Amino acid sequence: MAADQTTPYAVYYFFRSFRRSLPDENDFEDFISTLTVTPLHAVIENVLPFFRRSSDPGLFTKFQVMMRQCEQNPAFESTLMRVCDALDMLRRVEQALRGDRRLMDGYLRAMQFDNDSASHQQVWSGLQRFLNEDCDPHTKRRMEKVFAEQKASDELGLNDDFLEMAYSLIGDDALYIEILETLQLNNRQNLPWDIVINRIQRLTTEKKPQVWPMLNRFLDDVHNGRGLNKNLLLCHFVHPIYDEFTYSVCWEEYLDDETVEPENGVNILEQKFSGISLDTGNEDIQPKPQQEQRKQAREVIGTV
Repeated sequence: MAADQTTPYAVYYFFRSFRRSLPDENDFEDFISTLTVTPLHAVIENVLPFFRRSSDPGLFTKFQVMMRQCEQNPAFESTLMRVCDALDMLRRVEQALRGDRRLMDGYLRAMQFDNDSASHQQVWSGLQRFLNEDCDPHTKRRMEKVFAEQKASDELGLNDDFLEMAYSLIGDDALYIEILETLQLNNRQNLPWDIVINRIQRLTTEKKPQVWPMLNRFLDDVHNGRGLNKNLLLCHFVHPIYDEFTYSVCWEEYLDDETVEPENGVNILEQKFSGISLDTGNEDIQPKPQQEQRKQAREVIGTV
């Protein structure tokens, strides 16, 4: 296996290509689950059905070569699994980097996915150099948004639907990041919800006061487990103050380009938000397996 095919970027690019070659996202998720729990000697046999569904037959040969390399080189196996465990985060990073291969390779190198012995300080320093030297201000802000969302997801269990809707309502990167960080105070410092909301209100009214009424209702509905409020949704569509939040944007963002009537769209949106709650209280949020395995990466992101 050529040296450049053992880099973290080469591993990520393989997973990325395989994901796109499958007819269903669930197939890829099942493939990753199988890969992570199967002993190395049995992996190829167990994942073969997934490759049979792939539109790119050549990927199976590449995977076989990678598995042989894993058997011969435990360090490469570790690299592959570390990349595998962070795929969801890496996809968001790639989107923030606008698909720039050079920057994506630089990020993976900065995070030292191929170095098990890298210290927290080494990774943090490398990430700071990457953000400050390789990224322009707009790219750096997009990366900060990804990190803020990842922390909010890890600490509060907020899903993508909540984050997308909150960002659509706020419409400002810097304010959105500040609000996500403030929400985490309810969990990190055990601050009462009313105090957290008051801080968010101050932030919002100072920088973008026109969005506060709708954002307040949205957070209140989610916090109290009511899901998405129909009146909020209608306000989102028709209120003149919120012209920038158009009907078409909301449909494209949250209904996955489905062709539906407005009344049906409301029901779909309510279903998406019905399982979200910000009422974490003092209970510990159980981390996902992938979150446990990339603990150091989260700690580094938490310092950005």
